[in-house]
Parts: sequence; C-alpha cells; structure tokens
Amino acid sequence: MSYDSQESLATFAEAYGITYDLLSDPDSAVIRDFGILNTTISIDDPEKHAGTGKGFYGVPFPGVYVTDESGVVSDKFFHRHYGTRESGGSIRDSALGEILVGHEAPAAELENDQIKVTAFLSDPTMRFETMSMLYVRLELADGLHIYGNPLPEGYIATSASIPPTKGLRVGEAIYPETAQREFAELGVTLPVYEGVVDIGIPVTVNAEILNWTSPDKPDSIEVPVSVLYQACSETVCYTPKTEELRLVVPIEALVMPGTRR
Repeated sequence: MSYDSQESLATFAEAYGITYDLLSDPDSAVIRDFGILNTTISIDDPEKHAGTGKGFYGVPFPGVYVTDESGVVSDKFFHRHYGTRESGGSIRDSALGEILVGHEAPAAELENDQIKVTAFLSDPTMRFETMSMLYVRLELADGLHIYGNPLPEGYIATSASIPPTKGLRVGEAIYPETAQREFAELGVTLPVYEGVVDIGIPVTVNAEILNWTSPDKPDSIEVPVSVLYQACSETVCYTPKTEELRLVVPIEALVMPGTRR
C-alpha cells in the first residue's frame, strides 16, 4: 500500500512483473488509520518523488504485517527511513519461528573437535537498503557447552560480531536465550548454550558502497565475521578461541527511477 495513484502502481507493476495486489491510498487516509504515517517527513518536504512531482510527505513508515490463516496479525516489521525494507528471508524466518538455510544463501564455515561454526545469510543476495539477517550457527560437540551473558569475572561469554565494513550497516547482535546450569563444585549457576546455537546480526547494504554516478557498481560485498567462544565440558574448559570467517555476498542491481531490469 502506498500513496501513489492507481495509474502509477499499474505502470510500476507492469514494468517489474509484479503479480500481487498493490493498493493505492492517494490521500494517505488508510495509512493514517493504521497509524503508520511517516512522521519524520515534513508536510513541506521539498524532495520530489520520482515520476509524481510531489514530495514524500504522506508515505507510510515502510513495513510488513504478517498474518495467520485467520487474518490476525502475528508479526510486523517497520523501519523509520522510507527507503529501508526488511528482506524476504528475515521475514520468513521470523514468521515460521525457525531459521531456514537456503542452498543458494552465501555461507562460510569452519570446524574443529569442539565446534562447527557456520555463517550464512537469510537471503541469496542483498539489496540496497534492505535489511537481511546474517546468522552465525554454532554446533557444539556432545558433552560441551559455551557461556552466555551475564557472567561473573573470569568467564568468557560467547559473542559474534562484524567489524566496521564499508558499505554495510550492522545492527546489534541478537542472542538466543540461555539455560541456567548449576556447577556445584564451583558453587555457581551460569548461563550456558548447548547443542545448536543461532546468533543473528542485522546487516544492510547502504549508499557508502554505491557510486550513483558510476556505471561500474559493485556486484558483491565481502563480510567479515568474528566469533569468540570458550568450550567447556563438565570437568575441563578449553582455551578461548576467536574464529574469523568471510562471506562474499552478491548485491542485486539497483532499480533506478525510469529504468527496467
């Protein structure tokens, strides 16, 4: 749903082969009723929306509602900037309540006697200003655990991070819930992970990597991933390790105003 006219939406749908319904709300009445009018844009906004001759005032906060079979909203995804979107893969995983690893999704992995570490993207590609989820999956050997936060001094919490990377906006890592385990001999109860652990990091390709005036735009981005952990058994804690992985992620071509793919 957008404030564009039916004619504009029909032209856009035909140009890009869109087969689902696009809803026209030219006066933003329904947008206001839903409470998603983009209040960060002034009514005096001077920037013109390509092809319409009017400013961006009246557009909604970009977002997606997910409904169940009965039409009840079960999840929603919204962003403040009108150009930012959620990727299909991240919406799918959240709606299903599980992480699906697509065979076409970029991935990198390494393995040792203690753990297998895999980094993979929620989608086969990344799109400009579309937020995807980069997952770090830790698969622990039987009988081993790693720690989560909060921890007392002297213990190493598991973490996954992406260092500053040109062209990539990185969100805060999302960690799963830990289980509390009592270690009677140490006299402590600590938060631990066992089995398979999935950590999500929101990532978005931004304008820093794109030269809008150059015909030679990058078609991929290399994403470095760092993982810190300390694997322990009931009797032994191994030396903490930092593993480094790198994913080469394809970037989809920009859809520019007045052009076709």
